[in-house]
Amino acid sequence: MLIERLIQTLTSKGYTVCTLKHTDLDSFDTAGKDTAKHLNAGALMVFGLSKKESIAFLSQNTIDDISKILPPLDFFIIEGGKNIVCPKILVGEKKVIDGGYIAKWQMGESIEKVIESIMVLPSDSIQLYVDGRRINLKPFVQRAILSMLLGFVVSLKGIESAECELIIKVNLKEFNQQLKEI
Repeated sequence: MLIERLIQTLTSKGYTVCTLKHTDLDSFDTAGKDTAKHLNAGALMVFGLSKKESIAFLSQNTIDDISKILPPLDFFIIEGGKNIVCPKILVGEKKVIDGGYIAKWQMGESIEKVIESIMVLPSDSIQLYVDGRRINLKPFVQRAILSMLLGFVVSLKGIESAECELIIKVNLKEFNQQLKEI
């Protein structure tokens, strides 16, 4: 219920959302079906397409593997995954000794406090995509890239403030070809 309400609220505000259902099941797929056979044969990904929906199965099974193939998005919400290191929301009337939750929510409550808690989470200042695939950057690397880019950008004519969004697209194939021609 909370996940659906979060998705509806965030998407109504114009944010893009992706969810992941984490489970202790061995597999979502059904043994003996073509999708399972394709994975067992070595396919990296298998898609299922029906009249009303589609599904993707991956041979990898970690959050990092999945996050590498995600398109650019604003929120990646994981349902379950108690042992996954990420900001967590406590759902229900559970008594918890260790804190670590960014918010607590119970059925029937407004989700506004949960939304407020989510909105103040730090975002990645620097996002790197290679051939459409997001590359996860450690905070040190993000700071190094940001410092270098700010040094260049603030010295450019016509740039009055560093309080802006900077988008740089580099086609390394084309750049390397130009270098060969020199």
